[in-house]
Amino acid sequence: MGKANWILHSALKIAELDFGSNTTMLNLRHAIAELPGMPGWAGDFDMLLVISEQSSLDTFTPEAMRAHQTFMRTWNERYRKGHAPKTALVCASDLKRIIPELWAAMTREGWKTKIRVFTNREEALAWLADDQA
Repeated sequence: MGKANWILHSALKIAELDFGSNTTMLNLRHAIAELPGMPGWAGDFDMLLVISEQSSLDTFTPEAMRAHQTFMRTWNERYRKGHAPKTALVCASDLKRIIPELWAAMTREGWKTKIRVFTNREEALAWLADDQA
């Protein structure tokens, strides 16, 4: 993944990242680690992660997800501001959606960030915009 291809939607306070075919759990972590240094990003931004059809998710094993969970818990506490920041995961593939659904389940209790999984970007954006969600 190298330098992450984050898109910052400043007016919406959303940082968006599309998973490409070469997205691994490790380079996803690197991409998230880059976010606080990006010009225009602020701790009150929500996150929108889009898992494309080209994404393989082969490295998204339960063990790798537990390691990512440890990283994300610390990262969220340090960099995400506000009462309940949100992360929307978009995955159109029924088969691939098992991975983000597992991630959402792993982070349900005792987690600062609200995480939900969607089948399309429009639903995810609507949820991120809803202050009551």
